[in-house]
Amino acid sequence: MQASLKNITKKYGERTVFSGLNLDFDDGKTTCVLGPSGSGKSTILNILAGLTDAEGEVIRPEKVSYVFQDSRLFPNMTVWENVEFVLGNMPEKEKKECITRLLETTEMYDRRNDFSCNLSGGMARRVAIARAYAYPSGLILMDEPFSALDPALKMRQIKVFLSLCDSFKRTCVFVTHDISEALLISDKIYVLGLNGVIKDGFYINTLKSERKLFSPEEEKLKAKLWELLV
Repeated sequence: MQASLKNITKKYGERTVFSGLNLDFDDGKTTCVLGPSGSGKSTILNILAGLTDAEGEVIRPEKVSYVFQDSRLFPNMTVWENVEFVLGNMPEKEKKECITRLLETTEMYDRRNDFSCNLSGGMARRVAIARAYAYPSGLILMDEPFSALDPALKMRQIKVFLSLCDSFKRTCVFVTHDISEALLISDKIYVLGLNGVIKDGFYINTLKSERKLFSPEEEKLKAKLWELLV
């Protein structure tokens, strides 16, 4: 389901974060909001989630999933139970099939009986993402879920996320300050400046399966984004 922010103004006291902000998030696609720390990226997600009030029009589905920077799993529940928690009264057969598919896609099925408090940070994030996709939402919000991971683990997590995107066609809004991350996962990128203004927005037409780090096309786009961010 498509989501939009129309003519959004957000203030914290005397500080104006956004004034007349307009963003469109395409149905079934991943839109990345790229910007430096303090530019208001998380505020955009919180407005979309209904956690933060703002002036203007917010168009979103009734149900929204949110993957925060920390995993926010229930420590006294197993991996399976954490995902099962959001499925409510779904029939048991469908519930089992849904959880199994998600845990297999996120490479966490073999750890399904482990308590979440015993997982590594990378594993916990995969479970949090699986839980977000399990919840029958029309919109998934992701707040830098791959931050603070080492490069090799980040690439593995991105591959898992891309597999989910391919298997479960969901509208996703992803915020990050990592240019390479944005170029690998996004269908569309908005570049946000420190003054809360969108500097540019564009689509990436290369198939995600064909994108590679340090390719000529990636380096060209990376240079363009660096110019916009500095």
